[in-house]
Amino acid sequence: MKRHGETWRTFLQDGQRLVGDVTPFVSAGRLTRINGLVMEAAGLRLPLGSGCLVMAPGGGYVEAEVVGFNGEKLF
Repeated sequence: MKRHGETWRTFLQDGQRLVGDVTPFVSAGRLTRINGLVMEAAGLRLPLGSGCLVMAPGGGYVEAEVVGFNGEKLF
């Protein structure tokens, strides 16, 4: 009989394999305004709480999260 810890370890390893095979969803929009720490974007349809990578000049990126919206604009 398997020990409880071994069962969980197997379950988590199987989950890691499944997640590792998933292709990330990619969507693109454009920044229309930046005011302090708030960025406004257009051309995206994402739910609140969605994580985003905002490409920066020079090839880097900034992590962001959708915290609100107004019409077709996301914040």
